[in-house]
Amino acid sequence: KARHYLIIGPWDHPGTRTPRKEVGGLVFGDSSLLDMNDLHRQWYDYTMKDSAKPAFLKNKVAYFVSNKNKWKYVDSLGAIGKDKQRFYLSSDNHETNDVFNSALLQPVPAAGSPTTYTYNPLDKRFTTLADNQADNYFLDQSSVYFQRGDGVIYHTAPFEKETEVSGFFALDAYIQTDVKDIDIEADLYEIKADGTSVFLTNNTIRARYRESLEKEGLLTPGETYLYHFSKFTFISRAIEKGSRIRLVLTSPNSVGSEKNYASGGVVANETAADAHTAHVKIYGDKMHPSVLVVPVMP
Repeated sequence: KARHYLIIGPWDHPGTRTPRKEVGGLVFGDSSLLDMNDLHRQWYDYTMKDSAKPAFLKNKVAYFVSNKNKWKYVDSLGAIGKDKQRFYLSSDNHETNDVFNSALLQPVPAAGSPTTYTYNPLDKRFTTLADNQADNYFLDQSSVYFQRGDGVIYHTAPFEKETEVSGFFALDAYIQTDVKDIDIEADLYEIKADGTSVFLTNNTIRARYRESLEKEGLLTPGETYLYHFSKFTFISRAIEKGSRIRLVLTSPNSVGSEKNYASGGVVANETAADAHTAHVKIYGDKMHPSVLVVPVMP
């Protein structure tokens, strides 16, 4: 590790060679446009010709705060987002399936009924979205507004001050369903004071692999399990004063991913004939303190 450096920029896959200022509708500042070919040349000269270390590598890890046009440096990846803000999932409202009747992300756990949604693997409505993906896909809210009881939406209160969110989110959620297997996706967004949205990060768990990717364990219908969403992708963004964080919990149901028909069989071999409709409950009370952990920087 002593000989390794890490650079985390606001780029898509080809952007790691040729950065662009715009990706999916997000526009970044000029500082994001590193000359990657020249940086590689400098690196090879440094490692193989005893030349000077590239000036850009001021510390072991460099990361770009995506809406601040700013590179920051730390000693290690683990140093990013060591401070945490916790928001507990709760609801006093049984209608929590759209953006106007959402459940809550709040600082302390509270009593309340579980939120619920239904996953029908034979519902083909979301194919329309996959066939017509917007060019500004990081800003587009179509999939959220498309929810009709097939997901649960949570919001925090507005942030009282600008807050740099950098690192890896985590989510612990107590979930019950009436099928032997299901895929559950957690999507996170910044919702600005004017209602516009910026996608932040997501994580999907296949229930049978909730404890290990090497050994599957099917669900017992009707039992409540704790799911650890710990594989969110890295994010660095200054959440604006007045913005909220939106969490959407749903089950993937599109042509863009392998469909889990929720039968408990071999997913790769399942067909529509195996489909089971799943009814999902997400608990958020003092006995089941489901919590979203947000990584923040001073």
